[in-house]
Parts: sequence; C-alpha cells; structure tokens
Amino acid sequence: MELTIFKSIVYGELKPWASNAINDKFYRQNLSTNFIKPTPTINEYYKALKELHKDKPNLFKEDGLEIYMAQTNTDISHEILHPLVEVTLAEPITTTQKFYHFLLFNEATRLTDRVFKSMNKEIDEIQKKEIIQNVVKSCKDILFCIGTDQEDFPKTELTAYVIPQLITNVIRFLKETEKLYPQYLADIPSTKNELFGELLKQPIPEINIEKTTPEFQTVYNILLGIDDFKIPKNTRLSFGFNGNTIKLKSVIQALNRNIELLNEDHTSVDNLVSVLTSRDLKIGAAQIHLGCETTQFSYIISKLEHYFSNFNPTSIEQSNLFYSKKGTPLKRNNLYKNNNKFPKEQDNIDEIIKQL
Repeated sequence: MELTIFKSIVYGELKPWASNAINDKFYRQNLSTNFIKPTPTINEYYKALKELHKDKPNLFKEDGLEIYMAQTNTDISHEILHPLVEVTLAEPITTTQKFYHFLLFNEATRLTDRVFKSMNKEIDEIQKKEIIQNVVKSCKDILFCIGTDQEDFPKTELTAYVIPQLITNVIRFLKETEKLYPQYLADIPSTKNELFGELLKQPIPEINIEKTTPEFQTVYNILLGIDDFKIPKNTRLSFGFNGNTIKLKSVIQALNRNIELLNEDHTSVDNLVSVLTSRDLKIGAAQIHLGCETTQFSYIISKLEHYFSNFNPTSIEQSNLFYSKKGTPLKRNNLYKNNNKFPKEQDNIDEIIKQL
C-alpha cells in the first residue's frame, strides 16, 4: 500500500524544509472546516485537501487498494472518524503548523477507514492477509527511512514540529491496523523497542502506544459481530423521542454554545440529535462525548425526560454510547449520584430547554 501523503513529507512535495513550505497567509485564508474537522465522513478532509493543493496532483495517486474497494460490499458498514489508538500531539502555533497537524492526523484516520472498508469487501482470506501485511511493511519502511535520513534533514523550526507529528501518526496507523486485524499479521505486533530503537534509531520514549480509544472497541465489536447493547435484538434500544426534531436540534445547539454540552473534537450536534431520535439504535451509532460537567448533563436528562418515553440514566447506560468529560463511560449510578438540582448555569439551561 502506498502511503503517499506520509511519504511526501519526507521525500515529496510537502517537505517541511522546502523553500515554499511556510505559507501562513495561504493556509490562514484556505484551511476549511472540512479539512480540520471532517464530517460526516473522513473523505471530506481528503476532498478539502484536493481543493487546497490542486497544484500537487502527485499527492493523490492510487494507493493500491482500489482493486479491493471495487469489490462487492458486505453487511459490515461503519465510518471511522476518530483515532482508534490514543496519541499525544503538540498543538500547532502557526497556520502552517496547523496545516501539517490536521493533514497528518486526518490522513491517519482516512487510511484506517480505507483499510477497514477494503477488508469488509467480498474478498478472500489471502487478499486480506496481503492488505494487512502491506500496510505493516509500508509503515515500517517510512519509519526506517526517517531513522536512516533524519540527520540529513535540514534543521528548521517547521521540520522540528512536523517530523514528530509524522512519526506519531504513522505509528498510530500501524498500531490501529495491528490491533484490528491480528490474525493477518506475519510477525508479532510491533513494539516500542522495534519502532523507536531499531527503525527510528531514537531513544525509547516513555509513552503508551497500545492504549485504545472507545472508538476502537466500537469498530472491533463490529468486526466481531458483537452487539454492545447486551439486550435482545428484537428489543433494540430507542430513547423514544416524541417531540419536534427541529426544536430539539435548536435546543442542543444552544446548550452546546452556552455550556459546551459536547466535546466537539469527538461529537457533533447532529451526532447527538441522531442518537436521541433514532427508533432503532444499531451497532456503530455515534458515540456521544460530553464537554459539560456530569452534574449539568444529569440535570439536563431530568429536564428532557418527559419529551421521551425512555430517556433516563438506565437507558443511557444501556446504550453504551455516552462518555463523560473525562472520557469514561456514563453509568446509571454515576448519573444518579451527580443529580444536582442547582448545577452551574442552571438558569441558562432552564431557559434554553423551555424552547422545546
């Protein structure tokens, strides 16, 4: 598999030490929302990149998965929009850094999503093994090239920012692939010693490259055909919304603006509206990550309950879709424990919910 965008950072048109690499004015004027936070699919980022750098057609060459993507779909379907393995990345300061930051972050997500879709076409086991082993080889080849040539990279401030971002996202894509498809690996999964010590020829950092996100469990369960809801399939979970969907969306938007209801790095207003109004929540429904305090969300539940037939702490836990501000799954007992009649911004919350 050709990792064209990743390779372009080291050997192609996006080298951070190139004379035309720093272009803060251009990126300030042209970085779009879809490039930074693509929705509803990660391919919106790729479309935005094509528009942003239509002067660089070599960035968009075929990657070798086209033959698999052309095959018949199976019943397995899911849009991967978020990392499956946790990473820590330095925040960008300049707009050029911002371009590279979101380019590499979203490209890793796009590649994982593209491999996922290829693996869930009507292809045989030999072809699946070929896809995964090619991904592993391609990732390790890039890391080895960085390790071999890094001393020759021109020493610029942008290079010092971009290369660690590249390394982190290549390793993230590699680990996501290894964890989702261990049965197709030719060797044991890669380790920090191999990746940093042998390939990158760098000191072994004190980081965890194995820690998965809640999205990983969702995707892994889809591959295994596991139903996370733990309830009979003939009693699929629904919160039973019985109001006006347009008004509900308006209320959620207002709550999001005023109390940061959602963590928008992971969850959009449309995600929450879709989950709350679905009549048949299925595996792979969007995860809902809160940006507000649990006491505030517990209060909101109590205020919204009568607009639903089944929206309460118990059904929220059963859904396995809701996560606190700290990233932990919301449990029934925790929501009841945090039930406060006077949370922060109570008057604001009451005024907004009146609109429903």
